[in-house]
Amino acid sequence: MTAAASVPQGGGVLVDMPGNAQLLVVQPRSGEFRAFNPSCPHVGSLVNPPAGGVVTCPLHGSAFDPETGAVRKGPATSGLTEVPIAVSGDDLVLA
Repeated sequence: MTAAASVPQGGGVLVDMPGNAQLLVVQPRSGEFRAFNPSCPHVGSLVNPPAGGVVTCPLHGSAFDPETGAVRKGPATSGLTEVPIAVSGDDLVLA
């Protein structure tokens, strides 16, 4: 999927997956990685990687917690869907 070193601590990256899919991979604390479906639950637009401690949707301004995916500010009424990942050597892979 991607190298763990490519995911900045306190931030994240959008990773291209097979079939034109993407994942938002974040590292909220050193060595802790999570992945989310980057489609905003409001209308499905792609969210931005975390900046300033928040994941935002550029379309309508929904905000999400980068550690849990929980919605912090609407109009989205639900959080981002987590996708299980694991560390395998120096890489992050789907679990």
